[in-house]
Amino acid sequence: MTNHSIQPKYLRAEHITQLYPIGKSTIWLWAKQGKLTPLRISRGVTVFDADEVAALFSGAKVAL
Repeated sequence: MTNHSIQPKYLRAEHITQLYPIGKSTIWLWAKQGKLTPLRISRGVTVFDADEVAALFSGAKVAL
């Protein structure tokens, strides 16, 4: 049996705070500053591209 790790394509703000040492307010500040691109799925549900988040924390440039 093979153990495959499934990586999510999108993350909610709360999930980002569990993966990285930042608070939700920082995520929303970065979205306002254009460092992260919020994707509104429905009323009250906003997600962020997991690759864009990872690139931000690794210091890599992300094409917007």
